[in-house]
Amino acid sequence: MVRHFAFAAALLAAVPASAADLTFTGNFGRDDNVLLFNFSIASAQTVGIRSTSWQSPDGGGFDPILYIADSAGNIITSQDDGGVAGSLTVNGMNYDYGVYDSFFDVALAAGTYTAIITQYANFANTGNIAGGFSKDGNPNFTFDEGYGGATQPMFNGVWDDNDPRTSFWRFHLLNVDSVTVVDPNPVPAPGALGLFGFALAALVAQKRRRA
Repeated sequence: MVRHFAFAAALLAAVPASAADLTFTGNFGRDDNVLLFNFSIASAQTVGIRSTSWQSPDGGGFDPILYIADSAGNIITSQDDGGVAGSLTVNGMNYDYGVYDSFFDVALAAGTYTAIITQYANFANTGNIAGGFSKDGNPNFTFDEGYGGATQPMFNGVWDDNDPRTSFWRFHLLNVDSVTVVDPNPVPAPGALGLFGFALAALVAQKRRRA
């Protein structure tokens, strides 16, 4: 199974902070992309994770799913739709979120974790991200499965056939101490992904075992 990953357009590598609020943004290249960020917290605290992809006036992006996994890749919690709409302020910037954006908090012990973003309905196959995701290998699943009338090759609206979406994503990690992102340039070829971090090592090991 070939798994495809997309990473943030702007590199934030090992960003040190003290309970910082951070925003990440970019674009997926295909429907089945999966984006991962390692983050750490030095002491037990509540971490917030928010997406402002769906509602965004400057993006109008896809319906996101957000996950939090521990250092072994075990999924701690996830959310598809937050079911609420409104706005939030992160570092002095206002962002709108819609009912299909994810919006939740999770209490975590000190340690390293991974935040994961995918597109609906690319759900994790198992309770560990090493098990892959349900749409792996289908770069056009929103078209193939007729989402929103399938008016374009990728990133179709979920419910409305007059609502084509875009590849844009944006999410926010609140109250974290550091975040590590893999350099997206150059984009690695499938089968040769140079992934770093605790949870990502499990993915590489499984891929080699299957090969």
